Amino acid sequence: MPADWPADFAIITAWNPWGRLVEPEENRRADEALRLTILEAGAAPHRITGGEPLAAGHQEPGWAAPVSPDQALAWGRAFRQDAVFLVRAGRLSLLLCADGAEIDLGRPFALVGP
Repeated sequence: MPADWPADFAIITAWNPWGRLVEPEENRRADEALRLTILEAGAAPHRITGGEPLAAGHQEPGWAAPVSPDQALAWGRAFRQDAVFLVRAGRLSLLLCADGAEIDLGRPFALVGP
C-alpha cells in the first residue's frame, strides 16, 4: 500500500460471482470493469490479493479503495459478490452484500507478502 494510504478503506473483488468458479477470462473482464468503476468514481484503486488461511491457498485479486462502506456494498452487489471487506483504523470486518450486515472479524488487518 502507498505510504499515504488512508486508515479506512474497502476491499472489493469481482472474481467468482456468488462464490461460483468461472473461467479466468470472465474473472479478468469483471476485474477490469471493477477497476474502471472505481476510477470513474474518483477513487484510487490499489491492487490487493486476499486469501483465507483456512481455505487451503484460496486467493482472489481485488481492489482496495478509500470509499465509504455504502459505496463498497453497492459495488459488491453490482459485481455479484457475497461480501466485501472493510478496514477501519487497522481493524478488519466483513460486510455481507445480501443484507448489509457487518461482521467484525476480530483481528487487525495486516499486509502479508511482497
